[in-house]
Amino acid sequence: MTTVTSLFERALGEEWTQLHPEIRERYGLVTDDGRTAIGRGRMTRLSRGAIALPVLWLGTTQNFLFPEGGDDVSFEIRSDAFIDARGYEALTLRRRFETDPVRRFDDTMRWNPERNCITDFFGTDGRIVADIHLSVEDGGLAIRLGDQWIRVGDRYVPFPKPLTADATLQDWYDEYAGRFRVAATVTNPFAGHIFGYQGTFDNDWQKADENRLTNRRLGSIRLPNPSDSSDSPGASR
Repeated sequence: MTTVTSLFERALGEEWTQLHPEIRERYGLVTDDGRTAIGRGRMTRLSRGAIALPVLWLGTTQNFLFPEGGDDVSFEIRSDAFIDARGYEALTLRRRFETDPVRRFDDTMRWNPERNCITDFFGTDGRIVADIHLSVEDGGLAIRLGDQWIRVGDRYVPFPKPLTADATLQDWYDEYAGRFRVAATVTNPFAGHIFGYQGTFDNDWQKADENRLTNRRLGSIRLPNPSDSSDSPGASR
């Protein structure tokens, strides 16, 4: 029987076993599981930088970033697995924030063998693209942004250095509370704080069906290769 390797396990390699078991189960989702991971909870804080508001407004057209902030905001995150055009496990994540108006933050993650990392397509059409690099910190998952591009068809245009973002996300399991915790922050060398959130959630499982929320179109487009490298702050070395 062939063992299927999940997207995050492939990216972490030997570090995978260092994750807390609850984190491993949630991020070990594969297509053959036939289930969807659904996290529901509250963001204790949604923050955004005033200078970045025009960019955040623009992000709403693609279900990406958004300008609303606040405290104690209900949210949901759905994770669905699928097989991309190259035969690797991929994930579509859809976050829903109960702001006024309600906002979404979608992304599709694929394994990129040429760059030896995950490539993330942000928003509905995946026009903003970035490498992401994973590590394990005290049993939790840590994610940082690497090279970044604007995708025009199958062409990847590196972000000009003044426009690149430095982003980190941490996802861990709080044994005492019996819940997942998440914290993310996006900054820019010139604009400072752009966007961030921190919160807690519970994870449930739902049987996946033909209506699972996957963006298969983004699973078939060309991935960036080493020749598309940029000089982003988190670029792989």
